[in-house]
Amino acid sequence: MLDGTKTEDRGPLFPGSSCFPLSPDHKHKTDYKYHTRGKHDQLNMIFNLLGTPSEAAIDLLEREDAKRYMKCFAPRDGDGLAARFPTAEKNGTDLLEQLLRFQGSDRIQVALALEHPLFDGLRDPAIEHTWTKPTMLTLDFEKEPDLDERLLRVQFCKEIQKYHPEVTHPK
Repeated sequence: MLDGTKTEDRGPLFPGSSCFPLSPDHKHKTDYKYHTRGKHDQLNMIFNLLGTPSEAAIDLLEREDAKRYMKCFAPRDGDGLAARFPTAEKNGTDLLEQLLRFQGSDRIQVALALEHPLFDGLRDPAIEHTWTKPTMLTLDFEKEPDLDERLLRVQFCKEIQKYHPEVTHPK
C-alpha cells in the first residue's frame, strides 16, 4: 500500500451492482431513465465520484442508444478521489484522476504517466521497453449489436486465449 493509505481504503473503487443494459431490470428493458435512478448502478457509482461526462464527450460516442442513455443521468461534478481517500498521498489521487477520464483523449498519456512524481524512485527507464507501433487496440466484438453478458464473457475468453491458450470458454 502507498504511504498515507489505510486498510479501510481497500475495496472496489466503483462498487456498483448493476449496469444497464448488461443487467437490466427486464420489466423496464427500454426505459433508460429508470436505470439511471438506481443507487447501485455502475455508472452512477462512477459519476458520483468522477462526475458526469460533458455533452461534447457524450456526442462523441458512436452508438445512438448509448448517447440517449448517457444523457439520462443527472449532471454532477462528482466528489473526487481526494474526498474519497482523504489520507492518500496527493500524487496518487492526482495520477488516478488523470487516468480515469471519460474521454480517452483527455487521459494522461502513458509516457507522461510513467514520469509522474508518484513513480519517483520506483522506475528504472534503462531496463524498460517501449512499444513503438502506433496502432489502436481494437476488439472485434466491440461493434457487436446484441452484446449481452454471455456473449461478452465468450468474447473476452477468446481474446485471453490469444495469449493464454490454456484458458477454456465459459459455459
